[in-house]
Amino acid sequence: MSNPRHAVGEPESMGVDDTIAGLPKDVVVQALEENLWEMWSHFGRGPGCTLHDEGGALWFDTPIPTLPYNCVLRFAVADNVDQRIDSLLQHYQRRGVPFLWFVHPTSLPADLSDRLHDRGLTEVEVVPGMAADLADLPEPAQTPGGIEISEITDESDASRLFELVAWRWHVPPEALAHLNALNEQFQVGTPSAKVRCWLAWQEGIPVAKAVLHMAAGAAGLHGVATRPEARRRGLARTLTLEAFRAARQAGYHLGVLHSTPMAESLYAKLGFRKVAPFRIFCPASDSSMIDI
Repeated sequence: MSNPRHAVGEPESMGVDDTIAGLPKDVVVQALEENLWEMWSHFGRGPGCTLHDEGGALWFDTPIPTLPYNCVLRFAVADNVDQRIDSLLQHYQRRGVPFLWFVHPTSLPADLSDRLHDRGLTEVEVVPGMAADLADLPEPAQTPGGIEISEITDESDASRLFELVAWRWHVPPEALAHLNALNEQFQVGTPSAKVRCWLAWQEGIPVAKAVLHMAAGAAGLHGVATRPEARRRGLARTLTLEAFRAARQAGYHLGVLHSTPMAESLYAKLGFRKVAPFRIFCPASDSSMIDI
């Protein structure tokens, strides 16, 4: 069962000498970072996309002209820092696309956030990286009436997932083909996929989703979202626990996620603890486009 200290108030933070699933903080931070990087790197490997991994920086380009489909995922650079930052900014400016920049716990230099701010980027969200021992999570509660929860097990249903993704990130109709083509990399619905997805259905329509990515020794929860007409029914909680139950059955012990500030209390009640912040930046002119 979850720790009762997590039931109300501010989520408990992981201390330097604490462990989660028997792992020290630095290992959990590494899992949070690497699970995120590997998951999001799929975007740079799709048709018409490019993944760059050069000298401590990891970033990707896609043909989709909305956030978050062009992004700097990792930046840990010790030499020629200003030149490298400016080069990346100029790259996206030449392409004329909005982009995100993650400042992760092991980013370098230590003042990277200040340097991005000085160049006109805005911090649009501070996302807490959270983790839990999967053995401590409760079992999923009974599914709400009128809702069916199912895992995507064939590629034909994957298109319904991308319908929700397109809604969530305001992907324009002309870019939908590029979005659906990304499943060539994610391979949701195939037996060999590292990425698994659960959908909540209401009257034959998908209304909520949760994505699980198993990498870097951890099960990572991503992409939890619920359409407005199905909110306040506990679907995020139900999908989260369904996904992590599957991870536990697959032999994983550590669960990680990157919460929105609004969802922190939900995950804290399940037993997740804050480990380290992930700061998300984008150009000030594009900040109104993002709804983390």
